[in-house]
Amino acid sequence: MKALIIIAEGMDPIVAEREMDKGNLPWFSGQRSKNHYRRLNCGPVPYEPSNLNTAFSGVNPGKHGCFSYWATHCENERPRVLDANDVKAARIWEWPELSDCRFNVVNVQLTHPPRPINGNMISYLMHNTLNASYPRNLLFELSKQGIRYAHDVSLFYQGEPFEEFASNAWRIADYQLQTAMELAKDTDVLIVNLTLADRLSHFLWYEMSQVENAQGSAQERRPHVLAAYDFIDSACQQLQSLGAENTLVFSEMGFGELTHFVSINHYLQQAGLQVLDAEGNIDLKKSVAMETVQGSHGVMLLQDMLNEGRAPQSQLNEVIQCLEEARFEDGTPVLKNVRHRSEVYQGDYVHLAPSLIILPQDEKRPPLGDPRWATHVRRTSQSAWHRDKGFLVFDGLTPMTPSEEMAELQQIAPTVAKVLGKEPAAQCEMDALI
Repeated sequence: MKALIIIAEGMDPIVAEREMDKGNLPWFSGQRSKNHYRRLNCGPVPYEPSNLNTAFSGVNPGKHGCFSYWATHCENERPRVLDANDVKAARIWEWPELSDCRFNVVNVQLTHPPRPINGNMISYLMHNTLNASYPRNLLFELSKQGIRYAHDVSLFYQGEPFEEFASNAWRIADYQLQTAMELAKDTDVLIVNLTLADRLSHFLWYEMSQVENAQGSAQERRPHVLAAYDFIDSACQQLQSLGAENTLVFSEMGFGELTHFVSINHYLQQAGLQVLDAEGNIDLKKSVAMETVQGSHGVMLLQDMLNEGRAPQSQLNEVIQCLEEARFEDGTPVLKNVRHRSEVYQGDYVHLAPSLIILPQDEKRPPLGDPRWATHVRRTSQSAWHRDKGFLVFDGLTPMTPSEEMAELQQIAPTVAKVLGKEPAAQCEMDALI
């Protein structure tokens, strides 16, 4: 195996570093001691699908066209789920420059429906289907060897006891690790997304706060989130031990405490910029703007969303003023800044982004996103949300030079190419780390 790439989805750098300082996470601690560790900038919006597309294509969302799990433009209020056909920039397993390298890709967002590659792919599903891999019989062949796989889509919190939810998350994580271990035996490049820390952080972060507030009292057991970090640390060691010549591990976002989500639609309604119909749905014909889907941190002007042309500057100014003036009950600003999409993203697909990109003033009070999906995934039951700093570990050809500068998501794809002895695709926006 020439390159092992592990996505430690949602592991927070501050928490991970604190655990290393305490003597925990031996694999990560060993890598940090060799100067293989660096913080990773995961902004401007910390969200899995868009950040992983950036990492594996080497380009910003304005060039790969994905800003969430869902399209921010749609013909009605209900968002459309994105799939592999929405990704506008080739990812490393699709690059002609790497066509002679055998890839095995497991559980990476926006890879469904799976496309033919030189190797194997187990796609990341957003709905149940039998067409979940390439080759199509891959999961069946693995099952005949006693290797069972489980998709993340089978784990949505439905209001069950958190211990039951956590137990199911561990089961899926173990299945996915064992599958990756098997696929690692026959590949040049293994890419696997370990999502356990993200899944547990959303709903069980409150345990972390309880530990911090315990002031040194006896701890009955390790919080689920930290146990998930232990699992990923062990998984990195196990996978690397299979003979990886080069290892790259990264978290495409961090995590932190959530006080509550903030409905941006509420402030648009107060300003008369959004009107609800008799059923409580947004009246698209009478409204000026609406909050866009979860993770996009955006507000869409309806004239943009309905493809009626660019919204007039007067409307943009009116909505921007509303958002900048939005205040919580204590008088503090709701948002830190409001920027036009062209100030945040660059490329041919910037028009697919929300009209305006918003940054919360308080990371603990982020935007709610589309209320339909927020209700479906029980977002109000969550106790943590994403942060815009992750980390990267690269045990590659040469140790990384210690630096105060953070690595960037766009550096990951060209780094993989260099590790494989190839030149990065011309589309890459940044140089490799080596």
